[in-house]
Amino acid sequence: MNMKIGAKLAELRRKKGLTQEQLAEKLGISAPAISKWETDNSYPDIELLCPLARALGTNVDTILQFEENLTDEEVIEKTNTVIEIVRRDGYEAGEKMIFELLRKYPNSIALKFYVAILWDTFQLFFPTANEETRKNWTANKVKLLTEVRNSGTSVYWQTATLQLASIAVTENRLEQAEQLLKELPEHIVDPTITWSNLYLKKDESVEALKTVQKRLFLLVRQVQTCLTIMLNPKVIPDNEQALQICEVYKAVDNLFGCGGMYDGLFIEIYFRMNRLDEAADCLERYVDVLMGEAVLPKCFLFSPGVDIKENQPASFKEFREILIKGLEDERYHSLLQYPKCKMAIEKLKSSI
Repeated sequence: MNMKIGAKLAELRRKKGLTQEQLAEKLGISAPAISKWETDNSYPDIELLCPLARALGTNVDTILQFEENLTDEEVIEKTNTVIEIVRRDGYEAGEKMIFELLRKYPNSIALKFYVAILWDTFQLFFPTANEETRKNWTANKVKLLTEVRNSGTSVYWQTATLQLASIAVTENRLEQAEQLLKELPEHIVDPTITWSNLYLKKDESVEALKTVQKRLFLLVRQVQTCLTIMLNPKVIPDNEQALQICEVYKAVDNLFGCGGMYDGLFIEIYFRMNRLDEAADCLERYVDVLMGEAVLPKCFLFSPGVDIKENQPASFKEFREILIKGLEDERYHSLLQYPKCKMAIEKLKSSI
């Protein structure tokens, strides 16, 4: 055998609260034998692997392959590390770490799910990446989501199916998208009230509060998403009505403290209405928001149930890049003739 399992054995033994002598007694062997295993001077006999795994509260795969089932918290921690590396060293370094994680934990469905979503972050952080690279990111996402979906893991199945349907719509594979969507339940039961009542019955008021806050946060995000979709001219072509929807979005944003980025929506609507003075004012304010600190959701509404900082971008750098790229479209040429718009864009470019 050419494996280094000693450190893992020692770690598992300590987690179990056992001394070398106590573990040896459970296995019917000598304490020096345990010591030799943990210093990689010898290895357990094959017939001892299963009893050893039971004594340590684990399995043989963990002992031999160094792979444990990752918790969601561990997966999120690892994906957050990838994001930090991407920000610091670029997407190639992030890709390398992702593939290393997938090789190290090939059976972790949670890791596959979160990494699949992580490819969207690459799309957001690097909007100017070449088309082939961006297609590869999407292909990687589809591959992982398909594996997650095929695993049948209930925690992730619905989201994986929905994500695959969304990609199919984007790629104009409409029949496949429709088939995937039809597999999803039309109505999903919300257990929030029952969970909160359960916690209250158990005198666990903090847990009841967290449960409600998590649901409220999700609902607010869903409301914003629905309003944004309604602003698509193919959904609501009436610009005056679209402007009213923008006002509703702004009210929701101000009420719950959701980032203060609503001027980005107003820019497009005012531009469509040829109200360029107002569009220019919105662009100027929007740039000021992107140049400042992220506005955090109101803590008294969402904390401690939601980790506010984890649900906000660490910086607006990526949003600045997206705005600059979007405004390069010829249709915005008339808007960019305004001196205040020119100055705002120069500020953005100098910050990247």
